[in-house]
Amino acid sequence: MSHYSITLPGSTECIHEARTWVHDTLGENQGVDDAVLVASELATNAIRHSASGRPGGTFTLHVAAFSDRWHVRVDDAGGLNVPRIQAVDDDQDEAGRGLAMVASLSLRWGVFGDYHARGVWADVPTPNSVSSDDESEAYFPLLNNLESGAIRHC
Repeated sequence: MSHYSITLPGSTECIHEARTWVHDTLGENQGVDDAVLVASELATNAIRHSASGRPGGTFTLHVAAFSDRWHVRVDDAGGLNVPRIQAVDDDQDEAGRGLAMVASLSLRWGVFGDYHARGVWADVPTPNSVSSDDESEAYFPLLNNLESGAIRHC
């Protein structure tokens, strides 16, 4: 297993940076777009529905690569509501579909934590299993460019 993380400011301008980081971290592999979409939805929810979206707030995006799946997790500053799939009554309503999309793209997903801090995660299957020989630094192109523990500014 390989694990990578990045902390970003809790602003909507940083969602593009989060998507780019996940794509660059996982590389040009089949199915990466699903992991990017899941990360984007989880990061957007952290900004919209937790204290991470307040001035000065941050969220941390984690990606762990296994031979059969990518584990995507966003840690946020917590909020009053527990993340759950919403029933959407209006077909024209664009809000409320994020976690349903996450659930449809993942093997499983979940939430841990409380109103002080929380993590929302999903296991996204890889279309083709990666052999353990491929789980090297060369397999993850962004590894050599990561700044350990740094908060990125968008």
